[in-house]
Amino acid sequence: MSFDDIIKIIKSKINIGSEREEIEHYFYRNLTRFFLRKEFEEFRQLIDYSVEFDIYLDIKKIPKRHEIISKRLTEIIEEGITGFGFPTFLGDQIELLRFCNNYNVFDKDDFLKEEREFIAEIRQDKLLIANLRDLFGNVSNSFIYYLYKVMPRTLYNFFARRSQYFMDLTQISLFFNGYSTYGLRVMKLGDLTFFLEQFDKILESLKKTEEKSNKELKLIKFIYYNRTILVSPDNIAKNREFMLRKDNYNYYNLSMVLLGGLGPQGHGFIYSTPTGEVIEICSDIKENDAIIVKYKQFLKEQFLVKLKKEMASMLINTRVIEKIIGYLTEVIEQRELIDYSKKEAIIHKILNYLKVDPKFLDKHQPEIMELLSKISNAITLILRKIKMEDQFKTRMDLIQKDKLKSEDIAKLTSLQDKSHYDVLRERFFFQNVLKWFNKLVNLH
Repeated sequence: MSFDDIIKIIKSKINIGSEREEIEHYFYRNLTRFFLRKEFEEFRQLIDYSVEFDIYLDIKKIPKRHEIISKRLTEIIEEGITGFGFPTFLGDQIELLRFCNNYNVFDKDDFLKEEREFIAEIRQDKLLIANLRDLFGNVSNSFIYYLYKVMPRTLYNFFARRSQYFMDLTQISLFFNGYSTYGLRVMKLGDLTFFLEQFDKILESLKKTEEKSNKELKLIKFIYYNRTILVSPDNIAKNREFMLRKDNYNYYNLSMVLLGGLGPQGHGFIYSTPTGEVIEICSDIKENDAIIVKYKQFLKEQFLVKLKKEMASMLINTRVIEKIIGYLTEVIEQRELIDYSKKEAIIHKILNYLKVDPKFLDKHQPEIMELLSKISNAITLILRKIKMEDQFKTRMDLIQKDKLKSEDIAKLTSLQDKSHYDVLRERFFFQNVLKWFNKLVNLH
């Protein structure tokens, strides 16, 4: 029976005045069926109908919830190990847990005194709770109990039954020092204190070299972990104190990797973590292209806003302004460089829009020519070949002007729908799960 058929039957029961108990019984029977079959999307959709059906949702009426979720978690791991690589499926586990938290799947009332005590202890860990809220929203005691007690046991049982996958604990711990996920490669390069020490030495040396010229050091290059990196001293100065705080849940951008990074182009970005690690994330050429396209889009939007204001200040007809903006929005959507002849055609088209009012054109000839020159230069700038380094410099400049925060860089750097920030916060979560797993293993 299809999902639509189930909805029709429930609506029919409501319309003919069936007993409330009968309607709810049918609703929960199918909700349970979807859950047992791990058809979670249908489960989610049916729950969404509970308001329309005036049914108060009681998730505890769904049997074997912990067992079903635990089984699905281990299936995801096995699919990863035997299929396309374990790291690819870390995000699938996060999505499953997010679903469980959203619908309170792990709802539990009867906590023992010991259980309440360790849940209270976990809630004292500010970084962990900040991470859980960041990933899953508000987290209940039931959800924390599952993550701390049930999930590590599930992982232990999985690995214990499959000796070919049961690695040494040291190997498991080292896993998160270098892996791939979402098409992004991740590597721990060291600790934050050492990075800052190296930066300070280089900066002091460069300051002495540039002392005579009194040159401002906006960006500096140096070698770190066999990589050529680009660092903004102002960014480090603004955020050093916050980076080093033990209770600060943020991921700050430290630098860009220009050469020698993980990806085929040697590019990457380096971030600090709340626990004082230094992490590099980079990916393939597609990610770099995606970043540059976003940057071009930013330049385009910035230019069109300024152009519209300038034309309005010149008292150009509103309809003419809208036509010009609409035309430019469409024409500079292209990614390729516009050559001289194409650019000339664009300028000629805009001039034709302005010729609607010949008297205005004659009266403001110098201003119009200056406007056309600005449009021409902007088109060249937006569609020229842009290096990743240019994009990084722009972001550092925005940080210096307090128009962007260092901790937001990871959120703005993405491959498709997954950002560097997603990778960093998910890594932090699994590091905590690994700690709980290790505690369990040490008891055996």
